Amino acid sequence: MFTGAPQDAPEALGKRARSIQLDPNDVLFSEGDDADGFYAVEVGGLKATRLSPAGMQQLIALFSEGEVIGEMAIFDEFPRSATITALKPTKVMFCSRKAFFDYADENPAIYRHMLTMMAGRLRATNDSLAARDFLALPGQLAQAMIRLSDGFGREMVSGAVRIEYKLTQSELGAMIGASRENVSRVLNQWKRAGLIARVDGFYHINKREELLQVTQT
Repeated sequence: MFTGAPQDAPEALGKRARSIQLDPNDVLFSEGDDADGFYAVEVGGLKATRLSPAGMQQLIALFSEGEVIGEMAIFDEFPRSATITALKPTKVMFCSRKAFFDYADENPAIYRHMLTMMAGRLRATNDSLAARDFLALPGQLAQAMIRLSDGFGREMVSGAVRIEYKLTQSELGAMIGASRENVSRVLNQWKRAGLIARVDGFYHINKREELLQVTQT
């Protein structure tokens, strides 16, 4: 979040923030809750879920160390759009809207930085939507797997990267708007080709470069 921001921003906002410790399955906030600030993940990992019109819980995103959650709440007063739940022991820093503006009004350069950051988020969202229109299912799924390995990956002795979260095929499907059956078909093809493996419920990426090539198709 603070890459390219005024140099003192992380320390200054950190002094205005408060630390929150979460155990696995603790809910940070729920869909529909009032929003009054943002969170930065220091240690651990969390997931964002929403309820579908049919009442089913859908996985939207995963957040790992260094990522920011709920920054839109700085500028609007809409309720939270998703439920955020800890996947493992997690520590986040909470910065309220008031604390942010107290700093930003004295250091207006942070506003330009935030606009740049949000423009990047919007561009990434547009790219993701475009991928659904122009990329075939394997390309979309490969993009999701690469993002997950970047945020939750741990390199194994074998050189493979294990995604440190037990994802179901339904969750992967929800992330890219695909059915579990179609996701299962592609994953099984990749397993046979040796691109990925599933060990004790965890997905392993064995051939990252080949999976990256799939994202271009």
